This record gives sequence, structure tokens and C-alpha cells, in this order.
Amino acid sequence: MNPRCGIPFKSMCAILLSLLSGLMLSAGFPKPAMFYLAWVALVPLLLAIRGGSGKQAFALGYLCGFVHSLTSLYWIDYAVYHFGGFSLALSGLILLLLCLTMGVYQAVFALVARKLDSSPRLYVFGLPFVWVSLEWLRAFMISGFPWANLGYTQTPLIHLIQVADITGVYGVSWLVVLGSTVTAGFGAHFCRRGGPAVLAALILCVLVYGFWRSGRLEAMQHLRTAVNVSVVQGNISQDEKWDRTVLNKTIDIYGRLSTEAAKAKPVPDIIVWPESAMPFYYGLNHGLSGKVDRIVKSNGVPLLFGTLGVAPSGGRLHLLNNACLLDGGAKFLGSYAKQHLVPFGEYVPWVSLFHFVQNASVGPVDFVPGKNPGPLNLKGLPMGVLICYEDIFPRIARQSVRRGAQLLINITNDAWYGDTSGPYQEFEISRWRAIECRVPLARAANTGISALIDATGRTCASLPLDKRGFLTCALYPMSYLSFYVKYGDLFAWFCVFVTLCIITYRLFGPLCFKKAPGGHGVHQPENVRQQGG
Repeated sequence: MNPRCGIPFKSMCAILLSLLSGLMLSAGFPKPAMFYLAWVALVPLLLAIRGGSGKQAFALGYLCGFVHSLTSLYWIDYAVYHFGGFSLALSGLILLLLCLTMGVYQAVFALVARKLDSSPRLYVFGLPFVWVSLEWLRAFMISGFPWANLGYTQTPLIHLIQVADITGVYGVSWLVVLGSTVTAGFGAHFCRRGGPAVLAALILCVLVYGFWRSGRLEAMQHLRTAVNVSVVQGNISQDEKWDRTVLNKTIDIYGRLSTEAAKAKPVPDIIVWPESAMPFYYGLNHGLSGKVDRIVKSNGVPLLFGTLGVAPSGGRLHLLNNACLLDGGAKFLGSYAKQHLVPFGEYVPWVSLFHFVQNASVGPVDFVPGKNPGPLNLKGLPMGVLICYEDIFPRIARQSVRRGAQLLINITNDAWYGDTSGPYQEFEISRWRAIECRVPLARAANTGISALIDATGRTCASLPLDKRGFLTCALYPMSYLSFYVKYGDLFAWFCVFVTLCIITYRLFGPLCFKKAPGGHGVHQPENVRQQGG
């Protein structure tokens, strides 16, 4: 079949191609982490919509996006069903509604792709800008959910992704989508020389930059004073975490592991426990707080740990998702409260409509966001804290580093996800914050994956999922402000600008160049028309 004629929308072939694109997009993420598929994942969709109408393209794109969301975010159903207190049917409905919403982004992309079908250069080089604009929009819509950005599929290619300290993850997303548009354009017999040449040149430039930047950073790191960081992974199951009868057991587990870490080599300068490792009100519950203090004093090593706090809001007390920092003598040095809360997990939006969520949830859902972005200071070392899925929001890490943080610490509780792809996906995402901000990152997760990551995104050491233990590694705090830290999502904004220009051109360009009945331009001056006649 001639690719210029497209594939009929009603044919099963077009539908199967859209489904294939959705599956290939998901396959690039952990698991199974087939990152190479991401470079051509959109080709089946682009072939499916050629020659069809705008409505058909939108529908096929929507199908692709829905399948992609369903197969990459299926772990949400696991979390809601097992720990949200909902029935299997209701948890499935929640996932379904989310996927139906997420599918809109790919639908819009497919619609724009169809409109650019007759403009080969805009099709090949313009569509990546459209894709990035939609990813960037998703980071802010309805609380924001920048989880499955396509650039994250390339995390295994450590030198390729070093460009994130300039463009953020969006630059890699742009490059990966260009792989699909160039391939689709080649198959459709346009830009057969220019497209592949530009793609190859850009990949080469990005790789050269990656090797150069990695080498420079490795040299810079070893000029800094090392900080030995220990992270403890208690591996406390989610159904036990909020059980008040096992609190003392939980404290004992973290205490024993911390003592082992304090006696091991290298001796840690700080020990980190995960999010809500101590699920009580530290400082208010004096009995349990005293047990934590005794552990710290016994080891003589500063401790950063997750706990609960309270804050007045709206005339009553609300919860805070806190991280507290103690020195080696258990002196309180400061706290950080989570700023970006999880909808329905930590607070209920539109509470009058979803009031039943508060009664069904296993954990508390009455949190309010913290107001102080930090960083916390330990003996002259400023540390930025990211709690739970704050690590998927680059702006929070950027804000902390701009305020002076030389080390990022991500404490999280991924027990919600079980043994799904969720913990693996979030672990890969968190590594990008170290690359973008050019500071090392320590990650302490309740059930995993805990890790220590340097400023190039390389993992010094890690603990696998569902394993109890600790690990210690030397990290090198950095005070280098990357381009991305200074200027933020400048590349994403540029993509938005280009996308608006493309849309404007497609809407109004034909009017500007419309021919008059005599074959002359409608805006041609009178004297020019006379000369032409």
C-alpha cells in the first residue's frame, strides 16, 4: 500500500498500529526497560493516521495514549486496591479514569501530526516540539503528573542523558521523538536525506557533550570533600506501617540497622531513614521520640528521618509529612515538610465530592503542604530534601539547589506499589534530578529501591526491592549551578513557542498566501499587479 494514501481508519490494521505504538511506548520504561524501542515507538501511530481525517487521527492517538497509560501506570490499581481500601472494581475504575484523561495528550499529538502531513519539514522537525509541549503541559495540569516523560526511557544511556543539565528531561524526549518522525518520514519518502543526517548529527553532538561533561564532573567531584552517607531500608510492609501495635518493632529494626551502619566502614557522616519511617508525631510523642533520640546518641551519627508533624490550617490542626534532622547528640537541627502532596493519597481534592476517600484509606489523608523549602544544614553542608514523589518534579529540586543545597536527599515509601514496575520507574526518574542539578542524591526507600547517586547520575550503590539492609557510599557535595538550575525549563518554553508558531501557521498561513482569481497574491500592490499583467 502506498504510504501516502494512509491506512483506512476503519481497518483493523490502523487500530492495531495504534495499539502497537502504545505498547512500544510503555516497553521503553522499567520494566521491561527496552529503551531502544522508544526511538521508533510512534512510527506505527504516524503510519496509521496518514491519509485519514482529523477526527480519525484524534481517535487513533487517543487509543494509543490510553493503552500506553494503562500499561505503564497499571501499578496505580495495585496501590489503590491493596492499600486504598477500595474494591477491585472501584480501584480499576480509578485507573481507567486516569488513563482516559492521560490519553488526550497523545490524541492531540496525533491530530497535529495529521495536520502537518502535507508539510514534510514541519512534520519531521516540528512534531518533536509538539510532543514536548504536551509533556510540559502535563507537568502542571490537575496538580501535575510528569511521570512517564519519554526521555526517561533513555536512563540506561548515561552519556546521552547528560544534556539534561541544559534542557532537562525534555531535551531527550525531543530527540527520541525525532527518531520516530525521521523514520516515519523516511518511509513516506520525504526528508530521506536531511532527516537522518540531522538526527545522526544531533545524537553525535549530545554524546560528545555527555562524555565531555561526565569527565569534567568526575574531576570536579574528587576536588571536593567526601561525605559518607548511609541509607537504611527497613522493608516495613505498608499494612504494618500504620499499625500502632508494631511501632516499637519498627523503631527497633531501624535502630539495629543504623547501629550496624555506624560500626561499618566507611563510618557514615549521616544516616538517612525513609519517608514516614517513624509513623508518629516526633517531638510530641515523648516516649517514642525518646527511643529515636537514644539510638542517635548511642551511634553518635546525625540522622535524617521521615515522621509526622502538625500545623494549624483553617482553624484546626492538620498533618505534615515531615523530615527531621538531628545531630549526633540528638539535638534537633530542623525539619522539612513535603510541599507537593499526592492527591487522594495525602489529601482529598474537591473533598465534598470525594469525602468517602478519607474513610477508606489505610493511611492518613489530611495533610497540608509545607511552606519552608529548605535546605537543611548539617555542619555547614546544606541538604535539599525531596519527600516521596517530589522527586518527579524538577522544579522542587531546582529550587532547593538554587537556595544553596549541595546534596539532595530523597526519602520515600514505595511500599504502595508492591512488586510492580512503579518502584523501578520512580528510581530511574530520581536519578535525573542529580544530573539536572549536578549535585549527588541519596535515596532512602522503605521497601526499595534505595541508592546513592553521584552528580553524573551514576549509581554508587543500591539495595534491591523488598530487602532489609543499609548501604554506605562517599558522595561529593557540589556547589556548581548548572544551566538548568539557573534557567529552568527554557527548552520546554521554546518548544511551546515553536508549537504555537506551527499551529498559527497551519491555521492562518494558507490565508496569507491565498491566490486571487487571476493567479496573483491577494495582498499584491496595485502597481505590481499591473506590471504582472
